[in-house]
Amino acid sequence: MGNTRSNPGEKTKRYQGYDVNKVMANNSRHKRPWFWKVLGISLILSLVIITTVCLIAMRQRKQRTNYLSKLNKANTLDLLLEDHSNITITRSYKGLKDKDDYSTTRFLKKNEKGTLFSYLKTNGYDQDYKEVLSGEKLYRFDGNFTYFYGLVGDDLELLQQDIESEIFQVDGSESVKEQTESSDLMKSVLNYEVQAGDPYTKLYGFETGTVIQKVLTIDVENLIVTSDVESVNDEEIYHYTVTFDGDNKNPKFYRAVKEKDNKRSCTVYYNYDQDKEKKYEFSIPYDVYFTLLDHKDYTVYMDEDCMIEFTTTQMQLQNPESDMELYMKKGE
Repeated sequence: MGNTRSNPGEKTKRYQGYDVNKVMANNSRHKRPWFWKVLGISLILSLVIITTVCLIAMRQRKQRTNYLSKLNKANTLDLLLEDHSNITITRSYKGLKDKDDYSTTRFLKKNEKGTLFSYLKTNGYDQDYKEVLSGEKLYRFDGNFTYFYGLVGDDLELLQQDIESEIFQVDGSESVKEQTESSDLMKSVLNYEVQAGDPYTKLYGFETGTVIQKVLTIDVENLIVTSDVESVNDEEIYHYTVTFDGDNKNPKFYRAVKEKDNKRSCTVYYNYDQDKEKKYEFSIPYDVYFTLLDHKDYTVYMDEDCMIEFTTTQMQLQNPESDMELYMKKGE
C-alpha cells in the first residue's frame, strides 16, 4: 500500500470548515449589480406608470373643466336670444326645506332697439304675482292692484343680473358620469357633491356630501341646455326647461296699463340736495299704485324738507290720480 502521509517536514493544509458568511459575501458581490439594475428598472417603470396615470387624470380634469366652462359660456341671455325672437324659462322646485313646492315662468325678448322685455309669473311661491319689465319700467300685479316700480340708480342692472341667474349654469365642480348623443341632442349626466353653505344646503337642507344627479339635454350644435332634471336618490327636486320662439306673451293686465292715458307724473330726486343730484320723471297710468325698490343707505321722503318719509303705509295711501314728488336722500 502506498503511503498517504505527507513527507516529513512538509506543511499540510488543514480543512477549516465551510465559511457561510464568506460565501454569501462572494455571491453578493457577483449578484448585486443585477439586483440594482432590476430594482432601478422597476422604479423607472413604476414612475412612468404613475406619471402616465396622473397625466391622464389631469387631461380628463382639464377636459371636464373646459366642457363645463363651454356650457356656461353658451348659456347666457344674449346668446339664447341671439337667433330667437323670444325664450321662455320654466323652473320648478320640490321638497324644499321651509317652503311648499313652487314654479316660475320667465318670458324674455328684446326689441329691435335692444330693449329687454321680461314677463314673470309665479305659481305657489308665497304670494303669487305677475311681473313685467319693459325697458326701465317695472310693473307688478298681485291680483288686486298693478304696482309701478320706478327704477333708478343700479336697480335695472341688478334686476337683469337676477334674470341672468335664472338661466342654466353649472357650479364647475361637477363630474361627468355619462354622455350619449342622438341626432342633434346630447344627454349628459353629471354628479354634484353638496358643499357646505351652497344653495342645496340652504333651500333643501341637504347635508354636505349629498350627491345631486343632474341630467342635461343639450343642443349639440351650440351647447344650449334645453333641460336640466336634478334628483337625489331618484327623487326629482328641480326641473329646468327653456323653449324658443313661443307666443308673444304680453299679459292682459300689462296691455290694459299700456292703453291708459299717461297723465299722472312722478318726479324722483335721487341723491337729493347733495353732489350729483339726479332728477327722474315718470309717466304713470291712472289707477296704478307703485312703490320703490330698496336703495342701501337712502331714505325716500315726500317733501322738500325731508320730514315725511315715503313708507309702506304712505305707498298704500297714495292717490293714484295725483302727481307726486319724491326725494331720495342718503343717510347722514
